[in-house]
Amino acid sequence: MSFSSDEVNFLVYRYLQESGFLHSAYVFGIESHISQSNINGALVPPAALLTILQKGLLYTEVEWSVGEDGEVARPIEGLSLIDAVMPEVKPPKPVVKTEPGKPGVDSSANAGGGNNNSNAKTEIKIEPGTGAAGAGAGSKTTGSATGTSTPTDQTTSEVDSSGNPAGANAGGGNAGNNGAGANASSTAAANSSSTAAGGDSSASAAGAAQKKPQTANELGSSSGVLSLMANPTSTDDAASSTSTNGNSNSSSVEQPSSGVTPAGGNVTTSNPDTSAAGGGATAAGVKAPGGGAVTIRVGAQGINVPAGSSTAQNSAPSGTISSSTGSGGAGTPAALVPMEIDESIEIPESKARVLRGHESEVFICAWNPSRDLLASGSGDSTARIWDMSDANTNSNQLVLRHCIQKGGAEVPSNKDVTSLDWNCDGSLLATGSYDGYARIWKTDGRLASTLGQHKGPIFALKWNKSGNYILSAGVDKTTIIWDASTGQCTQQFAFHSAPALDVDWQTNTAFASCSTDQRIHVCRLGVNEPIKTFKGHTNEVNAIKWCPQGQLLASCSDDMTLKIWSMNRDRCCHDLQAHSKEIYTIKWSPTGPGTNNPNTNLILASASFDSTVRLWDVERGSCIHTLTKHTEPVYSVAFSPDGKHLASGSFDKCVHIWSTQTGQLVHSYKGTGGIFEVCWNSKGTKVGASASDGSVFVLDLRKF
Repeated sequence: MSFSSDEVNFLVYRYLQESGFLHSAYVFGIESHISQSNINGALVPPAALLTILQKGLLYTEVEWSVGEDGEVARPIEGLSLIDAVMPEVKPPKPVVKTEPGKPGVDSSANAGGGNNNSNAKTEIKIEPGTGAAGAGAGSKTTGSATGTSTPTDQTTSEVDSSGNPAGANAGGGNAGNNGAGANASSTAAANSSSTAAGGDSSASAAGAAQKKPQTANELGSSSGVLSLMANPTSTDDAASSTSTNGNSNSSSVEQPSSGVTPAGGNVTTSNPDTSAAGGGATAAGVKAPGGGAVTIRVGAQGINVPAGSSTAQNSAPSGTISSSTGSGGAGTPAALVPMEIDESIEIPESKARVLRGHESEVFICAWNPSRDLLASGSGDSTARIWDMSDANTNSNQLVLRHCIQKGGAEVPSNKDVTSLDWNCDGSLLATGSYDGYARIWKTDGRLASTLGQHKGPIFALKWNKSGNYILSAGVDKTTIIWDASTGQCTQQFAFHSAPALDVDWQTNTAFASCSTDQRIHVCRLGVNEPIKTFKGHTNEVNAIKWCPQGQLLASCSDDMTLKIWSMNRDRCCHDLQAHSKEIYTIKWSPTGPGTNNPNTNLILASASFDSTVRLWDVERGSCIHTLTKHTEPVYSVAFSPDGKHLASGSFDKCVHIWSTQTGQLVHSYKGTGGIFEVCWNSKGTKVGASASDGSVFVLDLRKF
């Protein structure tokens, strides 16, 4: 009999996943290098750890029951798992029952079951076992992606890809779209029961890419090792004209008891010894709600737990949602109370097409700019192209398998597709993967080029407007401009000191990049130094976006601020401080001068882990609407082509459609998994969304 630490670690990792301890699972996955093991997860059945523990417990019962002479000395049944690993407890602790009227006996005070009360007449019974319940119900099997689940009403075509072996494994197996990354060594300074291996939890990890958040109710219900404390105050220097879902005033309202810990409040787990964890396992990726003393960032195979800060715990009582919408200066945030969904605005099932086929989380989706083709990228190492035209009622899908060469054969990379983007005319689709390769695909699913230069996961990837260059950012701290026609690296920029998280083109040859190093660099093709560097954020910069005219650059960060930069200034034009937790993404409206909607004011949307979306008047530097319908972190926002509506997707499984003029909720749909991405088609008639349960769905907003 033999087994390795990799095998033990994998079973523990799977147990944490199946039990809903998502944060713990990803921390453990990074620190124990699960992705580098040779275990095929697809072959490991659900609840494998519990099954082997149960068998071991039965063996121990038999061992303890049989004497040295081979006879059954005393049958032992219902042995607890804890007693089984405590040799001094033989036989197991008894349960002591006293006669009515007689003083009771605290059996827990004596491990051997001794009775300190001589007057008590006792009945001795073996204590029932306390093994964990099975966790197979919510299990997810991951591993080699060699097949496709095809619903009966869909047609599937599979297309394989191959490339050269990835240059360097970045220490994690899964990734997500445009997510965070880190390459650092960290130490969890928590209770030893919370460490990955029961002792020293130091580990080097290169972060993952996409966000696998843990919901507030999961955090609140898990007897885990983390205590999340929200920062009670935030400032908004210029948010003098605000509204919440169209209403000018909001008051602090305690949430009804529903078993769900409200976002933005205090989330404390049941282990007090670890509530002051001051260290963190650093690896990046999709972020999960954090803030305060312990900030958690979850990636598809990575989690970042920055060192604890000394910020005070949220003074609002448990169950109260707080956020700052006031004007001027710091102060106690006003309450943000989620509204009930009006049945009249719920999108009926008849207007939603659910697309099944992905075998893991779907981190990103994007519409073709010319046709009703929806592309999606997943943790199952595939991208898919779905034909959503009205004439096609079967939702045909092309499966774009991301493969690598191994041993002279094509094998699935088993790495997440982290990012994807269509070129300007919709003839080509570019994908970025955690395997370190970018790929260019044709609309019929054929592989056109494989771009190999990054040493580790790719976190972001964008075409320029002309369609001749592709820009990518990776965990290797570099950004690369690729020649789309040849697939060759045109120029590589190595200016960041930590993983590059996002990129955005300013012109056809100039772009900006942001990083976990808190810096933003503006670079130009052919220039060997940044033409501009913006400094001001005090934590990781998650996303950057140029305004439609390319004059203003917006950035958002884990420091809970949104900043607006201009090439004419060294310091930010606006420092917008209203969110009470990390800001994950931002989007500009397609309005204002130089757009198809020149007579509509330009606005900026920000999505945060505080469960809110905010709309900003950038010219005035003020928040004009605070959208508070979501109850979990918001991971994506997207404007309709005319700028009149905003779609938002949250890990509360809801996609909401808002009026950008009034801030009112117009339409709402609840899916079956947490929402990672939302996007509009070019006509503004359909909204696509991708979810954590592997589903993709399309909402038809016509005739509403």
